[in-house]
Amino acid sequence: MASVSLLATLFFASFFQRIVTTTSTTIPTTPTTTTPSTPAPTTPSPEFIDLPDVLEVTESTRPRKVILEFQIASANPDPDVQILSITPDNPVLEDPIVNPTNVSGVFSVQIVLNGSLDYETTNLLTIRLGIKSPSGFVERTFSLSVTDANEPPQCDAHFQLGAVVQVPEDSPAPVRLYTVLAREPDDNDTITFSIYEVQPVSSSAQFHIDDKGSITSNQTFDYERGPRQFTVSVVVTDRQGSNCTGSLLIKVLKVYSVPLDFLLPSQNVTILENEGSESTVTTVTADPNVTDVRYTFIKPYSPFKIGQEDGVIKTSYNLDLESDRTLEKSILLVRAFSMSEDRSGTATVTVYVQDVNEHAPLCVPPVIVLTVPETTEVGRSLGTVRCFDVDVSNQNVTLTVIENSLSLFKFRLQDGQLQVNNSLDYDVADVTNFQYEATILATDSGSPPLTTEVRVLITVTPVNEFDPLFLGPLVIGVPENTRRGSVIASLSAVDRDWPFNSLRYSLLEGEGQFSLDPIGGQLYLGVDLDFEIQDQYELKVKAVDFDQDVDKTKQRTGMAQITIMVENVNDNAPECDPVSYESTIFSTLAFNTPILTLTCTDRDRDHLTATITSGAAVDRFQLTGLTLFSRNVFSFVPDGVYDDTDYEITISVSDGKHSTSVVAYIYVIPWTTTKPTTTTTTTTKNPEVVTVINEFWDPQPWFVAALTVTGALLLLLLSLPLWIKLFRGTVCRTQKPTEQFIQGAETDKQDGLDKPGSSRSSDQVSLGGTISLSKVSIQEDIMRFDGKAQDPVSGRSYLFNSL
Repeated sequence: MASVSLLATLFFASFFQRIVTTTSTTIPTTPTTTTPSTPAPTTPSPEFIDLPDVLEVTESTRPRKVILEFQIASANPDPDVQILSITPDNPVLEDPIVNPTNVSGVFSVQIVLNGSLDYETTNLLTIRLGIKSPSGFVERTFSLSVTDANEPPQCDAHFQLGAVVQVPEDSPAPVRLYTVLAREPDDNDTITFSIYEVQPVSSSAQFHIDDKGSITSNQTFDYERGPRQFTVSVVVTDRQGSNCTGSLLIKVLKVYSVPLDFLLPSQNVTILENEGSESTVTTVTADPNVTDVRYTFIKPYSPFKIGQEDGVIKTSYNLDLESDRTLEKSILLVRAFSMSEDRSGTATVTVYVQDVNEHAPLCVPPVIVLTVPETTEVGRSLGTVRCFDVDVSNQNVTLTVIENSLSLFKFRLQDGQLQVNNSLDYDVADVTNFQYEATILATDSGSPPLTTEVRVLITVTPVNEFDPLFLGPLVIGVPENTRRGSVIASLSAVDRDWPFNSLRYSLLEGEGQFSLDPIGGQLYLGVDLDFEIQDQYELKVKAVDFDQDVDKTKQRTGMAQITIMVENVNDNAPECDPVSYESTIFSTLAFNTPILTLTCTDRDRDHLTATITSGAAVDRFQLTGLTLFSRNVFSFVPDGVYDDTDYEITISVSDGKHSTSVVAYIYVIPWTTTKPTTTTTTTTKNPEVVTVINEFWDPQPWFVAALTVTGALLLLLLSLPLWIKLFRGTVCRTQKPTEQFIQGAETDKQDGLDKPGSSRSSDQVSLGGTISLSKVSIQEDIMRFDGKAQDPVSGRSYLFNSL
C-alpha cells in the first residue's frame, strides 16, 4: 500500500511538472518594441515646452501688456509657476498667469509687463522661472533683451512749467539769460533747440538760442522805456521729430546808481558733487543797515540760484561733474539792490565742486552672450571687454574673472580679451543646458571702490565628434527551437557625444532572416532555425547617431559583424532503417555472441540507447549498445524445461528525449550438438488441470474484534506464570536447541537418503554425475512446482513451488 501511494505521488508530481514546463515554454513572444516590464509608473515631473532662451521686448512696450506666452506640461491640474528671480533686481514683471488648454496636462503661461523698460538703463534681464508640483520641481532660465526705441527729449521740469529769470537793465549786450536743460534718452541721437514764439512779438529778433540751449539777448534792456518782461517759448526736437517744450519769463530789474556794500565782497566756497538740488552753497549779505535789499545774479548761472530776500545761494539741480566738467569751478557775480534807497552793489562768489566716487565703472558690452562650438580651441578670444569710470578722479579700472563651479577655469582675461582657458566640452551631463556662466568684475580706484559686473553667458553647441561603438557580445547563441518573431538579442552601441546614445540601428546583411528594432536595438528572428541545415549566420549591423550636431546632416556611423550561432536542440527522434528485423539462430548459440545489430541514426547527433520493452523477452535477451545478445543458452533438454522457439522482441531506441520502436523476430532452432543425431520419437503428455476449491469462514466484523480482545487477554494470563518463572531464574537448560536441531536434521537427511523404500530410491545416477529421474518422479515434480527461476551465475532455469 505504501509503494502504491509513493507511485501515485511521483505520478502527480511528474504530471504537475510537465504542465508547468509546457506552460512556460509555449507562451508566444510577440515581436513588439515594447520595453521590458518596469516598476509601477510614477507621476512625470513638469516641464517647459516652448519657453525661448531669449525674448526681445521694445522699451516702448506699455505696462500691463502680455510680452510672452508659452506652454508647460504638468500632471498637476493646478501647476504653480513662479518667477524665482530677476537679475539685475527689477520688479518689471507680474506673477505668471496660468490657463488650461484643450490638451490634457498642457497649460498656457502668460508673462505680463508690470512697469516701463529702459534700454539705456538696463538692456538685459535674466529671469528664472520655476514650476512646483507634487511630482517635483523644475526651473528654467531665459533672457529678456530690451531693444531700443525712439524716446522724446526730456526737458527740465522747471522749464516746462515756466522758468523765471531776472536781468538788470544795465546788463551789457549780448546778455546770456538762460540755458535750457534738456536730455536725449536715446543713445546716438541729437537734439536741436529753437524759439518758436516771443512775447511781445515785436521783440522776436532780440532773442536767440544756440545748439547748447543758451538763450541770449542781442540788445540791452531799458526799464523805463522798454518792456519790463518778456516770454520766450522754446521747442527741443530730436532727429525723429519728437520734442518737448518750455517757456522762459524774463523780468527786467531797475538798476540804481548808489553802490551798496557787501559784508564779504568776495568768497571762495567748496562743495561736493551730487548733493542734490536745493543744496545750500553759501550766503551773501549786503550792508545790514540798509533795508528792503534784494539779491540777484548779474547774469544767469543755471546750476545755481539765489534767494531774492535772504541772499542764500543754492544749487538749482544736482551737480554732477561727470555730466558737466565745467562745474568744477564757477564764478558767481551777485548784485544786491535796495528798492527804497535806490542803491546796488556787487559781490563775487567762487564755487569749487569736488568729485565724489558715486559711479561704478561702465563696461561695454554690459553682458556677453555667445554661442560657440564645443571644439573651440584653448586661447581663442571670445570678445573684448572695455570698462571705464565716468568719475573725474577715478579713471583706473581693473578687471577680474569670477567663475562658478561649472565654468571654473574655463575662461581667462588677457588685455581685456575674454579667452577660452580650458576645453568647452559639450559631452558632460552636469552642465545645465550646456551653458557656462561667469562674471567679469570691474573695480575702480575710488574710496570706497565701486564695482560693476559683466555677466558672461556662453552657450556651447554640440559637434559630432565620436563614432558609435557596438558593445559585446558580438557572438550570440540561439537555440534552434526558438520561435520566429522572438527577440534573440538586444544590440547596444554607445556614443560619447551628447545626448548620449541617440542612435538608430539597421541591418546591412541578413534582411529577411532577421529584423532589427531601429530604436531599441532588439534583434528579432525572422526564420525557423535548424541546426542540422545551417548552424551559423553572419549579420552586419549599423548604428547611425542623430541630433549630435547643430548641422543635422552631420552624422557618424558605427558597424559591427554579428555572428548568430545556432545551438542544437534535441528535436528529432531516432531513425532506424529497417524498423523490423528477423534472425534465425541455433539453440546452441553462446550467450556472448551477437544475434543482430540495429541500424539507427539521430539527426541531432545524440547518443542512442536501446531497451527491450516486450516483457516475454526481457529475461531471455539483453542489449549492449544497439547489439542484441542472448542472456544464456537455450534449454531444449528432453523431458526437462523447454524454452520458446519463436520470440517477438520490441526494442525502444531513445536519444534521451525522443524514442523509436523496432521489432525483432528471433527464431530458435533446437539443437543439441553441432552434428545432426538420430531422431527419437517422444510422447507428449497432455497436462492435467487440477482444480482445488478452498472453503473459508467469513465472520462478522464485531465478532472478529471480540475474538481478538479475548485472545489477547488469554495470552496475557498464560504468559504471566512464565514471566514469574523467568524472573526468579529457575530455568535450567540441559541441551542447546541449536545442537538438537542440527542433529535432528542430519538424522532426517540420512534416513531420507538411505532408506530403500523412500520415494528417492527409484532415482538413478548417470555416469556423468547427473541425476536421472524416473517418469513418475518427473511427473510428481511437475505437479508439485508452479514457478520458474533463473540462476544469475549459470543462466540456467529452475522450477520452484510458491506454496
